[in-house]
Parts: sequence; C-alpha cells; structure tokens
Amino acid sequence: MILTTQKDETERREARQYLEDPAVATSEGVFWNMRCISPMTIIVPDILHNIYVGMLKHLMDCVTSFLEQHSRIDTFN
Repeated sequence: MILTTQKDETERREARQYLEDPAVATSEGVFWNMRCISPMTIIVPDILHNIYVGMLKHLMDCVTSFLEQHSRIDTFN
C-alpha cells in the first residue's frame, strides 16, 4: 500500500476543484492513487503527442506540395 502525503492530498483537492469549477464530472481513476503521477499534469503527454503529430502532418503536406510543384514527388517516394 502506498501512503499519501499532505502534499498529495492537497494536489488531489486542487485537481478536483479545477475540474469541478467548469462542471466536469470527476471520478476516481487508477492514476489518481499513483504517487508518481500528478493529477495536474496527467494530460501533458497526450497534448505533446497531438502537437507533434500535427506538426509532422503540416510539414509533410508542405514538403509533398513543394515536391509535386517541382515534379520531384516520384523521386521522394
């Protein structure tokens, strides 16, 4: 069993209040009880993943468009 500290409890209350203010329903999940994960930052990896995927798609669209305009897309493929 993992013991929680006062800081963990404070973070948990702050996270719950942050979600309840805009009327988001809260329920205890498996990640809430893990000491190595902060409820305030649990969404960060997903956000970063989406940003990188979006940047890569935008970059590839630009590159393929450029290569098509200069008739080099076959060489690239």
